[in-house]
Amino acid sequence: MIIGNQNNTDAIFFPQEPLWKETLDIIVSLENSDSLTNSKLIEQRLHFNSAETRQRYSRAIATRFSRLDLSIRQGLLDLVRSNVESNVIEQIWRVLFCMTEPLVAQIYLEMIWPREPGASINRVEIRSYIETAFQQQSAKLNQRIVSCLRQSGYLIPHGKQDLIVVSFGNPEYTLVLSTHLLMANSPKTIRLSEIAASNHWRFLGYRKFDHVRLGFRSAEAKGLIMRYANVDHLEQITTRYTWQELLSKGNKL
Repeated sequence: MIIGNQNNTDAIFFPQEPLWKETLDIIVSLENSDSLTNSKLIEQRLHFNSAETRQRYSRAIATRFSRLDLSIRQGLLDLVRSNVESNVIEQIWRVLFCMTEPLVAQIYLEMIWPREPGASINRVEIRSYIETAFQQQSAKLNQRIVSCLRQSGYLIPHGKQDLIVVSFGNPEYTLVLSTHLLMANSPKTIRLSEIAASNHWRFLGYRKFDHVRLGFRSAEAKGLIMRYANVDHLEQITTRYTWQELLSKGNKL
């Protein structure tokens, strides 16, 4: 289903089922990047009793992966093979999940991200936003959005009507990883303005870009990037490693 935005002529696809745990299990179990878009192969790895449910959910997972560039899919599998902790994989998937579900990302950025961790948001507020912003007004859309935000870990329920904004602590290592995966598979210089314009640090849970700066300064001190500097009045980082080399360093943050 395609949803039209009243303020934007671009079409936005109705969000897929989040299938959060199932997707993380699939990432760990598959061997190559092509497998991630093969719904038949994914279907064989799902453990639902209903064949129809397995088919539907496998298509949803494969469709989501197909929205990512091949290099990113491969980088994700490389990350899994590097034996990083499962919470690191989940944090990286949280970024990629938002990239593949633009409507979920939009509502997160406009309604959830500006609020401090621990703040509450009423379900009615989310529903009102959806009904106002999108021509396709349906209870199913509201339920799917809330389910995506909950399963991805951005919100937890509190009572019948309220949801609480979650804090992800200090994700410095995943800041470095996601920046390399999305912007620097090989050593290069990146302007901080480019990173600020990206949303991946927001999807990781950073609320202020000053905290991102601190994360990169910490990465520089620990040797995970070459340098953090102001050159010709331009704030920038220079990465040190290729993607594979970075993964071989392990979690040193």
